[in-house]
Amino acid sequence: MSLAKFDLDDLPAQTAGWGPAPLVGDDHVTFQQFNKADRIGRVADWLGVDRFFRRGERYNERMYGSAANAGTNFDYIHEMDENNFQLVDSSRPVQRPLQRNFRARQMQFRKLLQKEQERKEQQQYGTNQKMKRSIVKEQQRAFKQWQRRGGGARAGGPRPGGRFGNDRPKDRPVSVQVRPEWKVLEEMDFPRLLKLSLPGIGGGVDIGDHQYGTLHFYDKTCDRVSVKNSVPLQRCGGAFFNVTTTEDPVIAEMAKAGIGRVFATDTILAAIMTAPRSVYSWDIVAERVGDLLFLSKRDTGGISNPVDALTVSETSIDPPPHDHSTMNNAKDLATEALYINQNFRRQVLKRDGDTFKMKRPEIPFEDESGADVSDTAYKYRKFVIGQADGKPLEVVCRTEQDGVILGTTGEVQTLTIKAFNEWDSSQSGGVDWRGKLDTQKGAVLATEMKNNSCKLAKWTVQALLAGSDAMKLGYVSRVSPRNSAQHVILGTQQLKPIEFAQNISLNLDNCWAILRCIVDSLLRQPNGKYLILKDPHANLIRLYSLPDGTFESEVESSEDEKEEEDQ
Repeated sequence: MSLAKFDLDDLPAQTAGWGPAPLVGDDHVTFQQFNKADRIGRVADWLGVDRFFRRGERYNERMYGSAANAGTNFDYIHEMDENNFQLVDSSRPVQRPLQRNFRARQMQFRKLLQKEQERKEQQQYGTNQKMKRSIVKEQQRAFKQWQRRGGGARAGGPRPGGRFGNDRPKDRPVSVQVRPEWKVLEEMDFPRLLKLSLPGIGGGVDIGDHQYGTLHFYDKTCDRVSVKNSVPLQRCGGAFFNVTTTEDPVIAEMAKAGIGRVFATDTILAAIMTAPRSVYSWDIVAERVGDLLFLSKRDTGGISNPVDALTVSETSIDPPPHDHSTMNNAKDLATEALYINQNFRRQVLKRDGDTFKMKRPEIPFEDESGADVSDTAYKYRKFVIGQADGKPLEVVCRTEQDGVILGTTGEVQTLTIKAFNEWDSSQSGGVDWRGKLDTQKGAVLATEMKNNSCKLAKWTVQALLAGSDAMKLGYVSRVSPRNSAQHVILGTQQLKPIEFAQNISLNLDNCWAILRCIVDSLLRQPNGKYLILKDPHANLIRLYSLPDGTFESEVESSEDEKEEEDQ
């Protein structure tokens, strides 16, 4: 087998110098410009522009040359290829049908659910949903107003008022001056009291035939009173008895007979049961005698006592001042409210018509002359608030009822009659009654719930303790904001106590639990006299131990002196 022949071409000889001979006929080769001063280290730049983006190289240069040498003469150019073409669908895409007015449909669906819920509540509880919605709207308006005034601001943020940007504490006087010899036994703060609950307390029962007084029927023409058809408030004479617990002869008789263990009046129990809503200071005297406990009010020598005072705008954002230099101070407004309530509950009754007599028409503590007969009925009722020492803990309470009214089926229903008073809407932070009472009575009531939360809760508790079938509320305003002696009746409203307690968020289980907590604290103490005092600047009540002879009136002391002289 023969091998392949290898031919070696002749190499041209370079006679003019050293190196290969110059090329002939290669002018078609592409020429790329370059700088002769640059260091060119490779024949072909295979890295291309990718190396341009590498970091750490000075001035974006390549390792062997300047960026100016990166020409595009030898770059790859993608030629047009028909295989890479794609057809584009130019037809109109089919869109999914959008839900028109989605927000409106959603709101409409929510309203339907709300109406269905209200219908069920109406059937189950019989609540007035229209008034409930008005109250909720008014509460939202009050909350927004509270926010605009700086409510909810952090402690570190600046606030208007005061020397250093913070609101100064309100100057509220204490109801009774604490003496050095009084000993603090216990402090009960409101946040702790609000967590208590005592369910299962019934509506109470009447004690035998201990029902005294005569009631008049309500005049239904007063329901037609409005802002346009207002009626002047008249001055009605009569006797009003507000006897404290220890001076009540019926309670003394029951204590001797062993009926009950705790004795009090409806105003005293209402003050204790609604204590967390109170702002002003009040006090109650408690006397432990053997196994019995008597809760009574202190003798102040005036027409009213802090525990049963009809406060005005107590829980409002801007309450009236206690400075007596102004006409609209807290004490004078409370006296004006007492005058309005006494005259209103007499004026709305038919005084010349039929009467409803209780089992005992005579009042047990009225004057012997009998010239002025009281129009209020007094019922003594008993409530069982649990067990103590293995025996039922019975509370005997004297309650009041102001009138009667005929129901839809002709039955006689008892009434608790109260009245709100408007003194100056621009200062009390409320609404103008003359502008909104006829059209937005629910908004006016919601404003009163905000400004007089404690007083309204007391009225509701008193009506529930008395077993009243309905509450009749009146709206009485001044003829002029500068005149506190003349008033007009602008309207009335009738409510059921148990339903109204739900509207004002009054938890009756918590109210009974607060009473039980205070009663248990007093029953743990030995025989003696004690004081329950609401602090004027803190949300708590204190229990003091009092020495013998504290708060004794001058009449009692003089009688004791006469008895000693006779002996």
